Amino acid sequence: MSSTAVAPQFRWKLQPSDPGTRDRLAQGLELRPLIAQLLLNRGVSDMDEAGPLLKASLAELPDPTTVPGFENALKALLAAQEAKHKVLIHGDYDADGTCGAVLLHHLMNRLGLESEVFIPDRVRDGYSFGDNSLAAIKECGAQLVIAVDNGTTAIGPLKQLAEDGVAVIVVDHHLPGTELPECAALMNPWLPGEDGKPVIFPEFCGTAVAWLLAWGVLRHILGSDKLSDKDRRFLFDGLGYAAIATICDVMPLRGPNRGLVNHGLATLKDSSFPGLRAIVKSAGIRDTPSASDVGFRIGPRLNAAGRLFQADIAFQSLATTSAPEAERLCAQLEALNLERRGIQQRELEALHGSVEEQFQRGDTVIFSGHSDAHFGVLGIVASQVMERTGLPSLLWAECTPGVARGSARSPEGFHLVKILDHAAEYLLGYGGHARAAGFHFKPEHAEQVAAALKEGAALLPKAEPATLTIDSEIGPAEIDRATVHAIEQLEPFGQGFEEPLFLCSGARLAVAPKFIGDGSHVELRLERDGQVVRALGWRMADRARDLSVGDRVDVVINVGLNHFRGRASVEWTIRDFQTVP
Repeated sequence: MSSTAVAPQFRWKLQPSDPGTRDRLAQGLELRPLIAQLLLNRGVSDMDEAGPLLKASLAELPDPTTVPGFENALKALLAAQEAKHKVLIHGDYDADGTCGAVLLHHLMNRLGLESEVFIPDRVRDGYSFGDNSLAAIKECGAQLVIAVDNGTTAIGPLKQLAEDGVAVIVVDHHLPGTELPECAALMNPWLPGEDGKPVIFPEFCGTAVAWLLAWGVLRHILGSDKLSDKDRRFLFDGLGYAAIATICDVMPLRGPNRGLVNHGLATLKDSSFPGLRAIVKSAGIRDTPSASDVGFRIGPRLNAAGRLFQADIAFQSLATTSAPEAERLCAQLEALNLERRGIQQRELEALHGSVEEQFQRGDTVIFSGHSDAHFGVLGIVASQVMERTGLPSLLWAECTPGVARGSARSPEGFHLVKILDHAAEYLLGYGGHARAAGFHFKPEHAEQVAAALKEGAALLPKAEPATLTIDSEIGPAEIDRATVHAIEQLEPFGQGFEEPLFLCSGARLAVAPKFIGDGSHVELRLERDGQVVRALGWRMADRARDLSVGDRVDVVINVGLNHFRGRASVEWTIRDFQTVP
C-alpha cells in the first residue's frame, strides 16, 4: 500500500439533487433521470427552456437587421460595391480575429470587391489599430476598412481614418466604452437600446457578428428566396468559422450560440472551404469535431501562429481555395504548434525557481519574468502557473529594448485590473478583464511593480480555492456506452454549459499506474463493485507516482468513449483525485 497521501488540487462541490423536478423533467422530455439532473445543474428546470437547448437550432439566431449597426454597415458595403472601392479587412492575431477576417475576405470575393487583409503582429503592433495598421491602409489604397474582432475602442485611429476620408465598418463584440468610435458603422451586439440594455443576445464572438453581416448582406442583395445553392452553402459552411471562433474565444454556449456552434461543427469535416477540411485532418480528428476537439486541437494550432508572430500563416491556411495549399499550410501550423509547445515548456522551466520561491514564502501574487522570455507564450504559461499556485500570475518579457510586456491570468475571486491599479504609477499601460489582462512597463521598475502588485492583492478579500462543481456521484456500472451517448446529446459543452463532472468514491487500483506519452501522463485501471474502467490523468504522473495496486482513491472525472479497432469502450478522464484510507 502507498505510504504517501495525495490531496486534491481543487475544492469539490457536489451539486444537490432534486428528485421531484428531475423526474418531471425526465418524464416530460423522455430523458434518463441522470440527463435530466445534468440539465437541472445547468439551470434548466422547465421543458420550454430545455426543448430549444436540446435542439440547438439556428432558429434562435437573430435577424441580421436587428443587430445594432447592421443597416449602416449594409449601406457602407453597398456604396463600396457600387464604386468598386478597394477594401482592407483588419483582423486580429487570435482565432476569432483570424476566422472573422477569413469569412469577410470570402464575402468580399462574393460581392466582387477586391480586398486585402491585415493581421496585426502580437508584439510589433499589439491589439487593434496602431501605426502599422494606418500605414497598411494607406499603402493598399483602401477606401473601406472592415475591422473584425477589434475597433470598438480604437477611438484615435478611427478618427484619423475618418479625417482621411476612409470609411470604416467595425464588426466587433468587445464592450463599448463611454466614447464610441467615429466610423461609418459600428456593428456590435453590446450596443444598448433605449432601455440601456442590449437589444439582442450580446455574447457573440466577432466572427459570429461577421457571419450575421454576411447573411444580412447576401439576403438583401439576392433576396432570401433567391439565394443560390452556392450562396446557401457559403453561409452554412461559414458557420464553421463562427463555431471555431466562438469556442476558442470562450463565449458562453447558451442561447443562439448553441445552434451556431452545433451546426458549425457539423460542417467542418466536409466543408466547401479547403482550409477548414485541412485543419480538421491535420488535427487528427476523424469524426465530426466536438467543441472539445476545437478547444484542444484546432484552436492551439491556429493560435500558435499568432503566438510565434506568424499569424498570417493561420489566415492563409483557412483562406486558401486550394486543397493542396491548405494541407501544406496546415502542416506549417502543426510545426509551429510543436515549436510553441517546446518554447512554452522552456519558459515554464526557466520561471520555475522564481515562481516556487514566491509561492513557498506566501506571496499574494506571482510576478516573474526575464528579458529574453518569449512573450508569445506567456499567456499560456501564466495560466499554468495560476493553476499550480491558485494565485494571480503576471509574467513578463522585454519585447523591445526598454519596454517589458506582460500577460496576466487570475483565478476566480481576484480582479486583475484592480490589482494592476495599485501599480499604475510604475506601468506604462495596462488593461483587460478580471481574469486576463496585459500590461507593460520599464524593466528597471520590475521590483517596484512587484511590490505594488503584492500590496494591491493583499488588500483584496481572500479568494476561495478553485472549485470543481460535480454533477453526481456514480460508479463504473452506472456509466455504460448508452449513458455516454445520452450525455453526448447535450453537446456542445463549453463556457456557460460545462461538460459534466462525476465523482467516483473509493475506487481501487486494479493494476499499477502506467505512465504514458512523454511520461507526464498516467493511465489508471480503477475497480469498484466488480467493474473495472480505464481512467487517464493528463499531466498527473507526478501525483500518481507513489500509488500502488490496492490503493483506494476518490476521483472526479469526465466520461467519454475510446474507439479502438472498431470497438468503443467507456473511458474516464481524471480532473482531480485524492487517496482515501
